[in-house]
Amino acid sequence: MSPYGRDELFLLVVALMLIHELDAVYQHEWRFFFGWSRLSDQAQYRLFAALHVPLLLLVLVGLDDSGFQFWFDVFAIVHAGLHFVLRHHPAITFNNGFSRLWIYGAAAVAAVHLWIKLTFICCALPPT
Repeated sequence: MSPYGRDELFLLVVALMLIHELDAVYQHEWRFFFGWSRLSDQAQYRLFAALHVPLLLLVLVGLDDSGFQFWFDVFAIVHAGLHFVLRHHPAITFNNGFSRLWIYGAAAVAAVHLWIKLTFICCALPPT
């Protein structure tokens, strides 16, 4: 973690999640979320892509916010857990090492980041 206010470890979590989202486009992940709908595959793709605009904006705005970092770390860990639980679902196609690297890599780095942050907070508190 940089003394200049940037948290490179957290940025790595975000970068891994962003690469996972690129992979999600390749893997047609919208079919898992919108497969039940009557929308065409192209309309589902467009909706999936468009919904990422506010999500990406939220991430960019929250990059330096410790509360946001905490919840994003938690999200990355829970997200990996959901991918693990749903790994045999027919609409989930992240069944290769390349895809798993981004999903579980983000979760592992998020866990380390969260542990460091929580350790710092606990150790920085004055004794009562």
